[in-house]
Amino acid sequence: MKPVVTAIGLTTLIPAIALAQTDRPAADPLAVRPVPPHEQRADAETIRTKMEQAGYTEIADLARDSMGVWRVHGKKGNEPVELIVDKGGRIKTAPR
Repeated sequence: MKPVVTAIGLTTLIPAIALAQTDRPAADPLAVRPVPPHEQRADAETIRTKMEQAGYTEIADLARDSMGVWRVHGKKGNEPVELIVDKGGRIKTAPR
């Protein structure tokens, strides 16, 4: 009787594992999609434009470090901010 129960358990478990591996999560509309490598060579004006579109003003001191990360000073509203733009094109506040 034990081999029959084991066989039934395996026949129900194996398709469940296979199904779990083929399910893909729904595309998250808020997910960040990294910039492809051929577009990562953005120049300062492209970064400036991207930041202005994100609502930042008075963008200054735009500098790229040796790792390819842009460091920027600007304002969001009336608040001064220090930002970084990583190689994927994501704008983040710089750690203090």
